[in-house]
This record gives sequence, C-alpha cells and structure tokens, in this order.
Amino acid sequence: MSILKYPVVKLLDTPNALASTVTEGKMGESVTVLEELGDWLEIQTDWDNYPGFVPKETVANLEWQVENPLITASLTSLVYLEAKVQSPILQRLPIGIKLTLLESSDCWFKVQLPEGTIGYIQKGDTVLEEAFQFTSLPKLRASLVAWALKFNKAVPYVWGGTSSFGTDCSGFVQHLYRLHNLPLERDASEQGTGKHLVNIQRGDILPGDLIFFTGFSHVGMAISHFDFIHATTNTKPVVQISQIDDPHWATQTIQYSRYKF
Repeated sequence: MSILKYPVVKLLDTPNALASTVTEGKMGESVTVLEELGDWLEIQTDWDNYPGFVPKETVANLEWQVENPLITASLTSLVYLEAKVQSPILQRLPIGIKLTLLESSDCWFKVQLPEGTIGYIQKGDTVLEEAFQFTSLPKLRASLVAWALKFNKAVPYVWGGTSSFGTDCSGFVQHLYRLHNLPLERDASEQGTGKHLVNIQRGDILPGDLIFFTGFSHVGMAISHFDFIHATTNTKPVVQISQIDDPHWATQTIQYSRYKF
C-alpha cells in the first residue's frame, strides 16, 4: 500500500517542479503508483482515480488504516512535540487528516500521524469520525454548510487545490462531500455530468445542493435557498459567499444539481 506522506501533496501534469498542478492529495491518502521516473512517480489517487506526477519522496510504502480515527477540524491544526504550546511544532495539518489516538489528557491528544510521526494536538483541533455520520438529511445538509463556512473569507483560491490551505472551486465542493464520506468526481465538468447528481429546478434549491456555471467551468454549493459558497477569483481570490440570483452569477448558471444521498 502506498500513501502520501506530507500534509498536502501537489499532483503535477508533468514530472517537473515547475509544472502545473492538476489536483492535490493529503496526508494518509492511499495512491496507486503507475510508473517510476527517476526521482518522480506517476500516481493515481485511489479516492477519485485522478492521475498526476509527484516527487518520489512524497510517497511512502506503508500499510496504514485506523479504526475510529481523530480527524483534524481546524483550517490549520498544529501537531507539537510535547503537550504544550511552547513546544516545537512538528506539523501543520489541513482539515480532514485522520490520526491515530494514543493517549488523552485534559486538553491534549497524543496522536500518531499516518507516516509514523508521534506528537500532541489540542483537542479543540479535532473531531471524532462520528461527527460526519448522520441519520437524517437535514442534519447532513446543515453539517455541509457548517464545514463550508469555516472556509469563508479565510481560504485562498488555489488552482488545483483541494484543502483548507487553498482550494479551487471543484476541489472545495469535493472536499466538503468527502469529509462526509460522500464520493464526488474531482473536476466540475465531471461532477456536473457524473453519476452522483440529479438535476433540480431553481425553486427546489436546498443547502448542500450544487450549482454549475458556463461550460461546467465553475461550481459552488448552496448554503441556503438564496446564497451559495464557492472558491472563486471574482472580486477577490478566496472562498466566499454569493447570491444565487445575483445577475453576475445567474446569467452564467447552467445547472442546479442535488446529490443522490
């Protein structure tokens, strides 16, 4: 089994450090190695079958699985050498990294990271896996919105990005759904025409539904009947909230879609 070692790993379109990013994988994510090319590997992410090139050093051949993991829940979660904030920082992790719980104290968890590092993380930076498990659609929709709002005006638009360190439009909605164990294709064009969505009418929009724009070049997620959140470069390159019926966006809208929950 091969997993990604670093908090966020950029998959590039060619084996060159200056190449364009096609997507990102995150620490602990399993990948399939397609080919070795010197100091580079061509890999495919197992979650969404997306190919790209990464430096060989970013991949570890490890068997890594954990039951009932802790999951990082802050835009940036810090892992320390010791259980105190004055301690050296071992790692900065984005939202959604799964950790093995080793010990618990009043304010801290002792954890093991997927690549083997052992350190301490503040309890407030984590949730249990059950935080993303729901018995009703309204609660699931509310959770999608709550996690999306963490990104609002705080996470920059980054081409190819899929994390709370930086994200593009389709990477953002895919990440939100993935946190809730709901598979979704990586690119907006694949999402809008893929197997996980059904089309709906404007009047039926509910929180968690997706909105696609001209040529499937952009996607956002509704957070109410009137507003949606998206990673965009419009006005400011950041995750932000816009109005669904704002003429700037309404004239570009081509599809409203709902996940097949």
